[in-house]
Amino acid sequence: MYKAIVRAKLRRLFAGASRGNWQPIVDGLADEFSYRFVGNTPLGGVRRSKAAMQAWWTRLLHLFPGAQFSPQAILVEGPPWNTRVMTHMLFSAEVPGVAGLPPTPYRNEFMQLMHLRWGRITSIVTLEDTQRFVDVLPMLAAAGLKDATAAPITDGSKALAAAAP
Repeated sequence: MYKAIVRAKLRRLFAGASRGNWQPIVDGLADEFSYRFVGNTPLGGVRRSKAAMQAWWTRLLHLFPGAQFSPQAILVEGPPWNTRVMTHMLFSAEVPGVAGLPPTPYRNEFMQLMHLRWGRITSIVTLEDTQRFVDVLPMLAAAGLKDATAAPITDGSKALAAAAP
């Protein structure tokens, strides 16, 4: 029963993120957590503060407005005080057209390993097809999206300070 509840909650969270409502994901982070997005890209790096995660989500949806997260598999193991979750997700969005060209579809996939303690996320590691993401960055930059060439957002980084209101 517990595993089914965790799977259903994650599906709701990703459905919300697909509508641009990512704040419940940030709210679900434990007071002490680690989020690592593997790769030296504008989305890469490690974050340990909710402010950094908010800036990261803002950047992600600035680069990919209308992004869609489609869970393909969610595996849940362990008791509530030591839960491990593995997700396989499809990610889709449109890349803005440049030089009079129409927008083009962008598709990628990623895997996440999460650790939860009493329903709060204590760690996430995200592995995606980094090459596919790196290949689209020049198109995003050509469309005028400066975040496509920005340094990763990490706690205390210049990118985090620039994202602050």
